[in-house]
Amino acid sequence: MFGAAVGFVLSYAVPSRYNRGPEARWWERARRVSSRIFGRFDEDGGPRPITDGEYAGRFDADLDTVENRLYADGFIRNPMARLKTRDDIPEDGSWVYRDSPLAPRQIHFMLFENDDGTTAVYAHAELSSVHPLCGPRHFGGVGQSVREGVECAREWYELDTSAATTEPPDGSWNQTS
Repeated sequence: MFGAAVGFVLSYAVPSRYNRGPEARWWERARRVSSRIFGRFDEDGGPRPITDGEYAGRFDADLDTVENRLYADGFIRNPMARLKTRDDIPEDGSWVYRDSPLAPRQIHFMLFENDDGTTAVYAHAELSSVHPLCGPRHFGGVGQSVREGVECAREWYELDTSAATTEPPDGSWNQTS
């Protein structure tokens, strides 16, 4: 519950673009450092490889454009999220959509900038990491649905899905499909 409370304060107590929006890219550097430190003490706190099942598609736009669009659509940065890696390279952005600050569920987008200037989107739906009653179960992966998150991303945005290689699992990212 303490972690959820900290996440809530970090996400909603300072409601500015410089804390929650595209200008808050400094959070990504902080997440890279803290994730590696936490990973030394708890494997579940350290970086984890993104899975093929979480791949929602590709925006034909650069990272700055995508982040500005997500923010305009109600997404905010997700500073407390566990760092994801793709081929050992850390994600470029972690964004979350909640219907309200205390919504019980959230859609989580993980962004990776591609060499060709496009942006890959990986996604899952899960219990809110900042809701005090849901936070502890969130960190255990309870109620996570990769399929729900991927489907939301594909419904909400026109993504190129031609590089998708697998069906997203209905459960957690570490579940086989």
